[in-house]
Amino acid sequence: MLTDEQRAELEALGAENVRIKVIQGGISAAISGFNSGTLMRGDVDDWLTQQNAKEAADQKSTLRWAMIAGWAAVASVIVGIIGVAATIWLAK
Repeated sequence: MLTDEQRAELEALGAENVRIKVIQGGISAAISGFNSGTLMRGDVDDWLTQQNAKEAADQKSTLRWAMIAGWAAVASVIVGIIGVAATIWLAK
């Protein structure tokens, strides 16, 4: 179980840097090289799993907003075309 200090250090390092430290730690059950001391691989793996879930949720949210923006752009083009057509038709 990670302490608040250890969790804060992992947050400050970021998931990518923590992954690198895990790889550098080899196959041992304890991973050294952290300011807050040696951490257990299982605890760090659990933290990384949580970070992966957060990143996936962030990507899903970004994709959702990109789709909304895309449909809004399509709708605005259609409204513009209708507006131009109505102007030309009413001008006759």
